[in-house]
Amino acid sequence: MQNAIETIRQHRTYRHFKAGLSLPESDVQTIIDCARQAPSWMNGQHYSIINITDPALRAQIVALQPGNPQIGTCSTYLLFIADLHRAGLASQAFQGSFNAAGEPDSLITAVTDTSLAAQNALVAAESLGYATCFTGGIRLIAPQLIELLGLPANTFPIFGLCIGTPDIEMALKPRLPESSVYAENHYPAEQTLIEDLAQYEQTMSAFGEAREKLPYREKFARYYSNTYAPKNIPLLQQQGWLIKFE
Repeated sequence: MQNAIETIRQHRTYRHFKAGLSLPESDVQTIIDCARQAPSWMNGQHYSIINITDPALRAQIVALQPGNPQIGTCSTYLLFIADLHRAGLASQAFQGSFNAAGEPDSLITAVTDTSLAAQNALVAAESLGYATCFTGGIRLIAPQLIELLGLPANTFPIFGLCIGTPDIEMALKPRLPESSVYAENHYPAEQTLIEDLAQYEQTMSAFGEAREKLPYREKFARYYSNTYAPKNIPLLQQQGWLIKFE
């Protein structure tokens, strides 16, 4: 077992897992215990974790997400759900209006809690010697997951976490220059960011990750030139989120 600092510094994403292997129940429990110990707003723990142990259900998710075949080959697949449903039950018990649940800030709160728990799970899994991969693409199949998993109002699937034994080795991916993501007392200067992005694009091109088909800046230029978020806004509102969104 590695210590936490070494584990975090050595993090890399694996998308190829040895199929047919299972995690010991004790390791799964350790990972869940660590996830549940994450900090949360007002100790609300505004998340749920669903372990997809049914092979048929796992196969359905893989069929819906063909771009993430690692969902089907990893040993354990955990889905992290932003969850205000329990808060709604608590509100109901004391005749609360629960009006704030529809505010954008409530979505931020739940997604933050969910992300903190998921990161704890990832660090725990990697400390135990396993490889991991987050799958954010499940938001693209949120309507189907809500039905498949029986998700109640005021919940929403945020991402999944693949855990298992890697089938290939992955190099440690370079990160953006520190000066573009860390500063003291003031946001980084615009020119610093422009120069850092250009430098990092060269670094990533030299790194030569096979799955990256575009230069770093062009990738985001294309991605953020399209509007993706509104596709889920009606579904979020149907689930009780962003009701006051304008």
